[in-house]
Amino acid sequence: MRRAGFRAPAMVLAVPLILTGLILTGACRTPEETRSLNFDPETTTGALGPGWDGFEKTELGDTFVWSHGREARITVVSRADGDRLVRFRCWPFGFPGAPPQTLTLFVNDQKIDALTLGGEPRVYGLAVPRAVWKKGANELKFVFAYAESPKDRLSGATDERTLSTAFDWLEILRPQPVKK
Repeated sequence: MRRAGFRAPAMVLAVPLILTGLILTGACRTPEETRSLNFDPETTTGALGPGWDGFEKTELGDTFVWSHGREARITVVSRADGDRLVRFRCWPFGFPGAPPQTLTLFVNDQKIDALTLGGEPRVYGLAVPRAVWKKGANELKFVFAYAESPKDRLSGATDERTLSTAFDWLEILRPQPVKK
């Protein structure tokens, strides 16, 4: 039984036209790729997952974020079309007698590598093979050897957070070809 106003043939024609329009306007294109994150409210919106604290500034006005606890996660977007170099500037929470802080990077639950962090801000880089990346959203997980409260480790400190490492920025680059 046909209902008044029912126009199935027009609807059948409209769907392919709408899809064609989306493709031509780029709405269905490959997702943009995360290339860099400055740890500030503007560039990390939606990227920081569990394990991060609020935004802070150095004496020079540079923004950074402490990872708290022994694990911190970030979501980035990848085209999954090649190897990448994950670079970041960070420094561990230090205190007298502190053991060396280590950072282990996982991408989509695949262990990439572990680093021992120096005491001052430094830039680190880890090569991440193409096979680990997924097209679209990817999770980077940083796992640390320790997280300690300044209140428990520094005389006169009142900060009760459990801090592991502060991050200034992160970038994801295509590796440069080796020149012969």
